[in-house]
Amino acid sequence: MTSQSNTLRVGLLVPSSNLTMEMDFHRELPEEVEIATARMLLPETTKEAEVVMIEKWLHRANLDLSTVKPDFTVFGCTSGGALFGQEHDRKIMRQIEKETGSEAISILSALSEELTLLGAKKLVVITPYVQNLTDAVGSSLGEDGYEILAIGGMGITDNLEIGRQGTINIISFINETVNSTTLKEADCLFLSCTNLPAVRALPELRTRFPEIPIMTSNLSVINAVRRRYNKIQNPE
Repeated sequence: MTSQSNTLRVGLLVPSSNLTMEMDFHRELPEEVEIATARMLLPETTKEAEVVMIEKWLHRANLDLSTVKPDFTVFGCTSGGALFGQEHDRKIMRQIEKETGSEAISILSALSEELTLLGAKKLVVITPYVQNLTDAVGSSLGEDGYEILAIGGMGITDNLEIGRQGTINIISFINETVNSTTLKEADCLFLSCTNLPAVRALPELRTRFPEIPIMTSNLSVINAVRRRYNKIQNPE
């Protein structure tokens, strides 16, 4: 751990065009959690661009983060981790651990922790992505043992536009994509994408959809970091 026993240093790997995840981390995590960010070039949110981001830029970003000696490093791209299934996500985490010298946390691994705590098995999934990225997220969650009752993507490739999706847009898309009966059957509504401003939308989302627990990409990994921080504060 870091030299100060009451602090936790987190490395955060984000796509270069992501303007949401860092803000969520700084808003939601305690001041004692030190956050160091490295960016991976991503000009657009497409499968092809994400493959290049991981193959070309992840290594460089890991090396940058290794210089701050993080305790944990977060891979902050849901669809990038899900591109080719769960083993692809685990491969990314192994690379991060090797190159940063820290434990890696991906969105998929953090989400698995959250859904286990919720006892959730049946999911409704909403993404801002185009179809092949939305399908990849759904397939990865299915591979992890979850039943996808409904899934829909907004079809946006401009990552800056994803970051501009407000609460009203998110709620409208949920209403257009999922009927109320399906929502009632589900154990969790998952809003995918670390650049989607879903954490800020949570108060209104919970008011509009009180019948179902709601999880987002950023909230899942924020909670994972918070659990690790609490463990340092209260060691057994």
